[in-house]
Amino acid sequence: MSDVNPIFYDFKRAFIRPATLVTLAVFILVGVGLSYLVSISLSMGAGSSYPAFLAKLDVETGELTMHYNIYDSEMRRTTANVEVNLLVEENGVYQTLKTFAFRADGYHVVETTLESDIIRSLPEDTGRLLFEVRSSTPFGFNSIVARFIKGGGGVLYASTPLIYFSSLDGTKSVYSAGYVFLKNDELTISMLIEPPGDGFELYCTFSTDTGNAGLEKALLAGNVSTGLNVFKTNASELGLNASTTTGIMLYLKNPEGLTYLSGALPVIRIQTGIIQRRITNIALGTAGLGLFSQFFPIVVLYLAYTLVAKPKGIGALEFLIARPVTRLEVYVTRFTAGVLTALASTGVFFAAFNASIFLLTGYSIEASYTVILFLGVAGSLIAFYSVCYMLSTVASGGKYLAVSIILYLFFTMIMGILVFILAYFMHGFTPRLVEELQKLQYTSYYFNPLGLTSFATYFVNRAEFPDIYAEVSVVNPYLVVAAGAAWTLVPFLLGWTLFRKANLSR
Repeated sequence: MSDVNPIFYDFKRAFIRPATLVTLAVFILVGVGLSYLVSISLSMGAGSSYPAFLAKLDVETGELTMHYNIYDSEMRRTTANVEVNLLVEENGVYQTLKTFAFRADGYHVVETTLESDIIRSLPEDTGRLLFEVRSSTPFGFNSIVARFIKGGGGVLYASTPLIYFSSLDGTKSVYSAGYVFLKNDELTISMLIEPPGDGFELYCTFSTDTGNAGLEKALLAGNVSTGLNVFKTNASELGLNASTTTGIMLYLKNPEGLTYLSGALPVIRIQTGIIQRRITNIALGTAGLGLFSQFFPIVVLYLAYTLVAKPKGIGALEFLIARPVTRLEVYVTRFTAGVLTALASTGVFFAAFNASIFLLTGYSIEASYTVILFLGVAGSLIAFYSVCYMLSTVASGGKYLAVSIILYLFFTMIMGILVFILAYFMHGFTPRLVEELQKLQYTSYYFNPLGLTSFATYFVNRAEFPDIYAEVSVVNPYLVVAAGAAWTLVPFLLGWTLFRKANLSR
């Protein structure tokens, strides 16, 4: 042992052992499980994405082509499980003619051919033929429906959101689908289209500028090709004011000079950080970090048992100090080993959570918030470990387990119940009860070694959702740090006072 750093040796004993490795595996599973919980909660919402489709059906051959694209609420490409239904309406009743499904990662193209019996059942009144597209994404679900419209030559079109281009003389038309986004100062036109020929160009201008005069003022967006077309330009080049609602007009122009004009398209203003805030809110909720943090102290309770209480009960510590190792060295190194294990376990949990949620959604909790939450959870574990470590110096084996479990139940459940009872007796069912109860709860966290997790959650919520989470007057960052330090240092010093006089043979 003389050739190995004592702290590293005890840390390795505490960290690399079957029971601790199983615990770490549980932490990883908890982190992954929390990420799935967050993802599922996000996906159960509605309308947090922008799906679009353009479908073309040849009623004679049954050839069906569908262009599909989807963005999340921050205009980033996202994955979606898509179900498509070809419906026919009869007196308000919808009959499904064909259903198919696919998984899209942003833009996706489907090409299929309808069976002959389906072609024969197509209604002559094409207005009764509909296309329903259901999209399920990590951020919510959408269901959009569009009726088929005659496009000439036995071809039908269905598209949503519809961008309809008509030639200036009104004799020709082009169907497309898409959105116009404004993110900060960047204007983005995302459009699904099958242009009627090669060499088409897209122009954009104000919605008030129409006809040939508008085309003269329009800005060239770029060349148009079949499928997804994404054009980006600086809003200032069009004179757009990001703070006001502005409609955009689009023009298609072919090499022969034939011009097609769209209707006025609304501009969708993109706000960044919305999804990240939703993830943070769910992760901090009672079904997120709040639920799992109730079980974190069990790990450090077990650490104090394996490092001190158990070896003390079987006489192993007495044998250890018979060697050239002092009691202070044993006490400090084993305390430090437990602290390092608590830090490593918390780090594993947050790494697993953030990595998993990023893989599932492409987003994660903001780095600064992750640091605050890590410090809160790790600080709670270390403070509670210090209390359990002190307890292990005077109780061993089964006695330690019994008392430490009682402490765990008191700090995680019983203390909260007592706070509720106290608030009721002090204020009763009055309008002040909620406010005073909140103050009592946060005051009680100062007297709870596990309170740092709740304070960390409070600080993140206040920073991210200041309009929702009101300031609590009793919460003071300096007092929070002082309380955490006191819960760590006082039991540690008191434990050393007891340990240096303790009988290590039992």
